[in-house]
Amino acid sequence: YFAPLSSRVRGLFVKHTRTGNPLVDSVAEHQPASADAYWQYLHYCVYMSPVGTVMTGLRTNKWSQGSFMVLYSIIAYFFSSKMARLIIIAGPVASSTSGIMLGGLAEWAIGQFWWPKEGENPRYFPTSRNPLIQ
Repeated sequence: YFAPLSSRVRGLFVKHTRTGNPLVDSVAEHQPASADAYWQYLHYCVYMSPVGTVMTGLRTNKWSQGSFMVLYSIIAYFFSSKMARLIIIAGPVASSTSGIMLGGLAEWAIGQFWWPKEGENPRYFPTSRNPLIQ
């Protein structure tokens, strides 16, 4: 099925296929990534990024706005789980989606102080995210 592809690319998709080159197979960078490797390179983004990815998918009005970030996150995780040195492609999207999660958390926490009570006018500029203003 994957015959026209090189053995390195085939090794990413077929679980037990090795490259055939003992030197390449023995290099630690070509082994699947461990949880320790994710923690070493991404640190707290390991926990915040999945939440930010879900928030990105749920908070967009149109799927096209958040689809790049969601797809990039899924693809980066897939390939970084296959080869340890590919964790570097997960760095930008992990920090972006972690920022989305932290921004949503900060918006919620600050909003607890300024949300209007029922029947009151809001004390801050109205945003489209405020369910009381529509």
